[in-house]
Amino acid sequence: MFGPTLKTVQDRLSGHIAKGYVADIIQYHRIQASPGFRGAAQYCEERLREFGLDAELLAFPAKEGVSCWATPMFQEWEASEGMLYLVEPEEASRKLADYGELKLSLIQRSVSFEGEAEVVLLEDGEEWAEYEGLDLTGKVVLSSGDRDRLRYLAVEKHGAAGIIFDGMKELPRLRSAMDLPDALQYTSFWWYGGERKCFGFVLSPKEGARLRALIRQRRREGKSPVRVRAKVVSRFWDGELNAVSALIPGQTEEEVVVVAHLCHPQWSANDNASGAATVLEVARTLKGLISEGKLAKPRRGIRFLLVPEIYGTQAYLAHHEECLPQMIAGLNLDMVGENQDLCGSSLLLERVPEPAASFANDLAESLLEEIIGEIPSFAGMGRYSTFRHAITPFSGGSDHCILSDPSVGVPCPMITQWPDKFYHTSADTLDKVDPAMLARVGSVAATYSCFVANAGREEAMWLGEEILSRFKGRLLALVRVGVKAAMAGEGSPRDREMLVKRVHFLTERNDQALASLRRLGEVDVAPLQGEAHAFAEAELARIESLIPQSAVERPTGPWEEAAAEMVPRRLHRGPIDLKDHLNVMNEEDWETWWRIYKEHPEATWVCPPLLLYWADGQRNLQEISDLIELEAGSRRTEMLVTFCRIWEHLGLVEL
Repeated sequence: MFGPTLKTVQDRLSGHIAKGYVADIIQYHRIQASPGFRGAAQYCEERLREFGLDAELLAFPAKEGVSCWATPMFQEWEASEGMLYLVEPEEASRKLADYGELKLSLIQRSVSFEGEAEVVLLEDGEEWAEYEGLDLTGKVVLSSGDRDRLRYLAVEKHGAAGIIFDGMKELPRLRSAMDLPDALQYTSFWWYGGERKCFGFVLSPKEGARLRALIRQRRREGKSPVRVRAKVVSRFWDGELNAVSALIPGQTEEEVVVVAHLCHPQWSANDNASGAATVLEVARTLKGLISEGKLAKPRRGIRFLLVPEIYGTQAYLAHHEECLPQMIAGLNLDMVGENQDLCGSSLLLERVPEPAASFANDLAESLLEEIIGEIPSFAGMGRYSTFRHAITPFSGGSDHCILSDPSVGVPCPMITQWPDKFYHTSADTLDKVDPAMLARVGSVAATYSCFVANAGREEAMWLGEEILSRFKGRLLALVRVGVKAAMAGEGSPRDREMLVKRVHFLTERNDQALASLRRLGEVDVAPLQGEAHAFAEAELARIESLIPQSAVERPTGPWEEAAAEMVPRRLHRGPIDLKDHLNVMNEEDWETWWRIYKEHPEATWVCPPLLLYWADGQRNLQEISDLIELEAGSRRTEMLVTFCRIWEHLGLVEL
């Protein structure tokens, strides 16, 4: 159905041209709401206009006290200087960091400062006990701990003037701190109003270890403390949060949206100059092919958005709420250009969350599969891929989590590469970008956009069969794993219960995905839904015959009881990130949030958004916990209750 379009796109779209755009974009220091970001946005706007698109540089308020839905905004910022010198002991004096040489040397959004200060070494600075007996007033702390926690305890609560950070986030089986000993980790403060602001510098793990050893040595020998001289020249002002919007117009007001975030520090290539550059190349390719008559003028418009991650998408959608019903589907490109041999990454298609089940998942999966068979086997009997790839469930963390929110209603898969050894470091550079990968992703994105933009009844019927067959495959895989475990004696009565519930859950979600085809054309999905239900019933009968049923008690306890009494009602569209609200949390909620975040960082990434997605003002929180368990595979009722209570305290939800 999309084969001719894909072939036409592949013949035109160039990964090398896209990499050229990457090389241009990374020249800009693209911090959200900054002159550097605006420069990159203006560059992209100019390219899009050159391609013949109607492109616009958008500006939203960048100031404290302004929110887009539940997301607070912040002031514009730039730095012109940032230097850190070791001055005592004199015999070890040297330059430690220079913003002019490498922008990541400064913790972004640092305030101006000039002077000398003693350096106090903290283990990680994340617990109150570590501060007992310490006088940090006017001093600088050296730590590799969590940025938010460190600023809160060391600066806000104990009077430190600044932070020297030498951490490197570890990626299991791919990156430890000393795997990139000379790299700097991208680190930034976020100021939303009322915080005690400070400055900070970033050291590499190797330089940090060297400074730590010196501090410990001076302490052992009873010598004077290590001191540094710092100078930061920066400014904050009520300014602009910029974004770029460009449109290939359709014959109706409906649109498909292709989004990529344009932000991140100078030289950051795969994250996410690669996504932004791919959007430019997709726009160039489609506009050219349509103008030449090689592709038909689309029925629906194709809109390209280049934004500051999360904040730009929130701002755009909040200022264009009247357009949401016309947005049929989206696609998010975030970190798409990795050279897999260097970065250790795999090309991932992340599905939309189950509350937003849509045709978009199966369309994107089908397209990805189409480009996988690059090379014929030796005997020519099959084809295989030369790169790693996978389909993954929703995990959030990028702009698709806003679009796919049911309160927004724009189902949006994401194409990404993960993990990446060089993620959020100064080593994420142009040499890690693979033009062949940019071409693959660009071809998928362009064809996806064209299909949705032109789809009518015929395309919807074809896609319905695709959705049905893929549903059957997922259901068979689910049942196969469950039956295999049970017959090997590895399952439990609860496992059986959850297997049955997941069959029902997937079937109901498939109903919604099929129903979403009505956004594309007039199609009767009832026969497809009926066939899916019959298939599911047959699998349930197989489970019944193979796995004995035993009584299973429902999860109980005070957290479950509390959840059963809560019916969360959303007050805003879009997700809520509690990190954006730390400045207005009371101390008890801050500590409660920190404990959960510290113990379950991955779960706090995905479970709170899913909670909001399922919250319809009718379901109680225990029912929502059931649904999240079916989707995410783990039960987090305590976390959900805790987040709801904090959200209520902040006036973000009603219970």
